[in-house]
Formats: sequence, structure tokens, C-alpha cells
Amino acid sequence: MIAAMWRGSVPAPPALLLLLLVGLHGALGAPPVRRKNDKTPGYPVIMIPGDAGSRLLANLTGKPETVHYACSKYTTEYFDLWLDLTSFAPIKIDCWVDNMKLVFDNNTKTSSNMPGVDVQVPNFGSTTAFEWLDTSKASQGRYFVDLVEALVSWGYRRGKDVVGAPYDWRKAPNEHTFYYAQLKVLTEQMYRWNGNKKVVFVAHSMGNPTLKYFLDHVVDSDWKAKFVRSFVSIAAPWGGSMQVVKLFASGYNMNYYRILLPPSALRPMLRSFTSSALLFPNEAAWNSNEILATDKGKNKTYTTANIQEFFADIGYEIGWEQYKVAGPPLIGGFNAPDVDTHCIYGHGMETPERFDWDAGYFPDYPPSIAIGDGDGTVNRRSAEQNQGPKNCGSQRASSQVCLNWRTEAKKKLAAAKANGSKENGVRITAHDIPGAEHMAIMKHPAMFEVKNNNLSTPEARRYACDKCCTTKRERIINLLVSSFPKLSRLCLTC
Repeated sequence: MIAAMWRGSVPAPPALLLLLLVGLHGALGAPPVRRKNDKTPGYPVIMIPGDAGSRLLANLTGKPETVHYACSKYTTEYFDLWLDLTSFAPIKIDCWVDNMKLVFDNNTKTSSNMPGVDVQVPNFGSTTAFEWLDTSKASQGRYFVDLVEALVSWGYRRGKDVVGAPYDWRKAPNEHTFYYAQLKVLTEQMYRWNGNKKVVFVAHSMGNPTLKYFLDHVVDSDWKAKFVRSFVSIAAPWGGSMQVVKLFASGYNMNYYRILLPPSALRPMLRSFTSSALLFPNEAAWNSNEILATDKGKNKTYTTANIQEFFADIGYEIGWEQYKVAGPPLIGGFNAPDVDTHCIYGHGMETPERFDWDAGYFPDYPPSIAIGDGDGTVNRRSAEQNQGPKNCGSQRASSQVCLNWRTEAKKKLAAAKANGSKENGVRITAHDIPGAEHMAIMKHPAMFEVKNNNLSTPEARRYACDKCCTTKRERIINLLVSSFPKLSRLCLTC
């Protein structure tokens, strides 16, 4: 998500879809040819990044107006729109904000680029668009590189059995028709190119609800049974994120450079993203009587029960229309994905729990913040769907959704077996990592081990076992024992 990053489409016409089906072969290259002495990787992997997690390119084709005389109306070629750290310089940032904004059409319930701005997502089918978000490879743009490098060390090859599916993260899933057509073709090609091995999806942050929409609404059960091995979900905001409440109200500057990046200057841009409404706190993680924000001047509180009033009071009524389109219905009613799912999430980090605005400060000025538990971005708190008592501080929010899925899956399996079924059902697992921050979890050693366990074929596990027993046995065993004792058998049985 945007906040954490700085701490560490309209439906396509049939002709475009036809071009995609014909042309994607060339974009991805020829199917890989394996050599007999190749390392043996596990299942092929498709990675899906989160909010602010894909590079964006832009070309200005003739803007009717600009916000500053120094801003360009035309460019002769595509340039880095996200991420280019030089865009945050004074004056340039005003141009950047205007180029990044979307325009929401309340009739079609979709958004489009600003007039005269053409935005593209580069490198579909590759992880290069999100290993580093800034081509200068500045630390602020470091993203999937550590995870990809870990897979490479296990025998995977970029562009062959580990690929990426970047997308325009400004938009909510219902606008990704063309992207989902690409993702479906990519999945089928990965399956064929890797000896008919099923594919493992690995998603981070907002990439999780983006992928879940694909699994729920784009492909059917037979397709999933044939092509999908599992879904590895990392730091998923299933219940939304409290940071988004502040984002809509007073703006959000990623807690960086308050003078150069005033929250109010970024607010119109962030509000225009329909993906922001997707991440607004919802009833999967907050009860209707739990307070999200307060306006002390009017003695008014906001909860999931009066979200429409919240948008009216901040003077952004269209936000309610965005929320109705991009909110909880897109996540599939919080039902579990119809594939094996492994949730990995962090906690133990200070995370905004509630925002309070003093008299005269709502909504344009920064609020005071009540701190709770989470990964710094995604909250860990009580959830409406909890099996235990409500408002219990020891329960989780977004992570609790996964725990509920696990319980439901076990009940369904037990009922099926009681009726004589031999089906194994859907397997849901949950792995919490104490002290793992929302972005830092991407390079957390414990996360790598959980992921390795879920990616590996038997042959790959034997390869990993040989490797750790001969070169890094003691260090890896200690890591496994301290982090996930059950996984220590990977090397202890060598």
C-alpha cells in the first residue's frame, strides 16, 4: 500500500481481447526449454503486487489545461509516472498529482485518466515492474526483489517459472477486465510451459482482493481445479485499513516531508483512486458500533454504519458512490477463495486504530491517532465475524478473516466426509509473524520458509533439503525451529 511503501480499466472491446490472445506469446517469449541438469523448482509462480506496487508510465497527449505554468501539456515519449522520486520536488509535485488523478464517472461507475494523459503499466508477464519501483533502485522503491531473489536461489528463473502480473493499482477490481483476460492467458501458459504443473499465485497487500475478484468472478471452478495449485496471501487487507479513513478526510503524505508533501495537496489525487474505496474499513473487520473516527467539534462519531455520512461531512459525496462499487461486494462477501489459501501476516507493530479530530480541525487538518496492533498498515483487531466474544482485543481483523475461512473449510470437509465424499476440500492455513511490518514482511526469513513449504513439489523439497544440509544446515534449521517448528522437518529429515 502507498503508506507502507514509504515507510520501509475500462472493459476491453472484443478486438483488443483477440489481439491479446494472439500477441501475448510474443510478449512473453518462447516456452522455456529445460536442460537435464537444471535445478528443480517447485510449482510455477505468478506474483501480484499491491497498492502503489507497480510501475506506471505516462505520455501527455495534449492536456486541455495544467495546474501550473511549469507543467507540460505534451510529451514526446512515455516517462516514469510512478515511481520517480524527482517528481516530489516543489512545483513538480503539483504537475505529478494532476497527471496521476483519475476521473470517476458516476453513470458507468468506472474511472478514467485525466484528459490528455495516457497511462500504461509496463512489463506484464515480468517481475521487473515491481521488484524495484524506481528505476534508480533507491531504497524507497525496493519491493519484490528480495522475494524473487529467494525463489531464484531455490532454482526458479525469471520469466520462465516465476513471472509477474502488474496492474494499474489506482483502479478497483471491477475496472480490470482487460487485465484479467491477460492474467487468465498467462496462467494457462505458465501451466503448459512448466509440464502441466498447476500455478501458485503469490499476492501482497491489495493484490489479494484484486486476485480474489479474479478467482470469484472471472474464472469458474473447473478452471481453478485444473490450473491453480494455491493462493499465497501476504499482508492482505481483507477488512480494509484505517489509514484510508485519514486519507479520505485530511489526506495522507506517507508521513514524509510534511512541508514538501502537504497531505491536503495529495488528497484530491488519493480520493480519486477507486482502489482507495476498496481499502476503506468494512464490516469484515469492524463491528457497526466500533468507532473509526470522531469529530469532537460536532460531537460526532463515524463507524461502518454511517460511512455515507462520513463522505458527506468531508465534502466528498462521490466517495460514497465509489465505496458502493468498490467496497465489500468486490471481495466476494468475505467468502473463502475456492482454492487452497495460505495467509501470511505480521503483527506487533504500531498501527492506527482510530482518528480523532479536535474542534475546528475536521476534516482538513491532521487528527490525533489512537494506536493499536497490526503490521503498521493493516490492523489486527476484533472482527464482526469472530467466533469468540466481540470487541476482544486479542482477536484479529483482516487476519481473522483467514482464520474464519480455515474454520469454515474444516466444517465443510467434515460434512462432506460424513456424507461419504472422498474429496479433500479446500485447505486454508494462517501464519502470523510477530514484528513483521507491512512492507518488511516481503523479506522476512520466516515468510520465505512458509512460502517455500507451500511452493515446493516433492522434488524441490528434496533439492532444498540437500542444499540446507550441505551449505547452510545449522542456520536454516535454527531459523525453522525458532519460527515454525513444524517446518523444521524439511531439513531435519535429511
